[in-house]
Amino acid sequence: MVHSDKIISALLASCLLAVAPVRAEGEYPSKPVLLVICMGAGGGLDVVGRIVADRVSRDIGRQIVVENRPGAGGNIGMASVVKVPADGYTLLETTNSFNINPFLYRSPGYDPRRDYVAVAELTRAPSVIIAHPKTTLRSVRDLIAAARAAPGKLVYGSAGNGSPTNIAMEMFKLAANVDITHVPYKVATQANQDVMGGQTPLAMAALPSVMTLIRAGTLYPVAMTSEKRWPTMPDVPTAAEGGVAGYSHLTWIGILAPAGTPAAIVNRLNREIAAVLALPDVRERIVATGAEPVGSSAAEFAAMLAAEYDSTAKLAQRIKFDLE
Repeated sequence: MVHSDKIISALLASCLLAVAPVRAEGEYPSKPVLLVICMGAGGGLDVVGRIVADRVSRDIGRQIVVENRPGAGGNIGMASVVKVPADGYTLLETTNSFNINPFLYRSPGYDPRRDYVAVAELTRAPSVIIAHPKTTLRSVRDLIAAARAAPGKLVYGSAGNGSPTNIAMEMFKLAANVDITHVPYKVATQANQDVMGGQTPLAMAALPSVMTLIRAGTLYPVAMTSEKRWPTMPDVPTAAEGGVAGYSHLTWIGILAPAGTPAAIVNRLNREIAAVLALPDVRERIVATGAEPVGSSAAEFAAMLAAEYDSTAKLAQRIKFDLE
């Protein structure tokens, strides 16, 4: 009987060893995951992040808790995630500012080349040059003519110094060879409201933030920054169509993790996010905001970030931002 018990114990032990690797692979996530959004509630990052977090939470069986940490152009949120353990339980959702801020701030609190690893690109969307519905600047050609007739007199608003919309317009100015003065706002909504109220003639705005206002007729879309006409606003021409050849700019939203996060966890998160972004109902909700779902691989997202950093470095030399 004792001999039989030993055999049974040995068999049980071998069975446990056999399943141990499967358990180890399935351990992540074993608790809730925190997604830090580096901008405030209600904006494009917040809307997209919550759509994705809610659906991925259901698929992985653990809650993805969303926390907004805005401030300093996104630096507060981006710098805070650098300080946490690289275990996959704290993630960052950010946008183009991730690569812009190191050229705008003396001490942003993070290094985009060293402190983070790419997980997944969620969306891309163009910006749009907006004006009051009664504007005389009905096209890019009108805008360029007005700017060249009185260099520096025409002004535009954006979401702030170094914001993706600021970068988009500065790239436009370089490509079109015009001098238009920048008026930075603390929040994009105020810049858009001042255009609606006639206080500012133009603004560069992220499409998701103004699409409903354009459709309602309270803002006039002069031109899109996308390379081709955007599917959700097919009647709005691109800046390139207006004569600014080769110009385009898209704003991305993506998720990153602290450098050193295990590749297995990064790949697991990427697969889960890509699967969610492929779902028809999720795609429909994202497209309704004016953005395009992406769901690229972690390697593709990393390559895009590296290329954008290099191009931003070259652009910063030409624009010469005042460091904050």
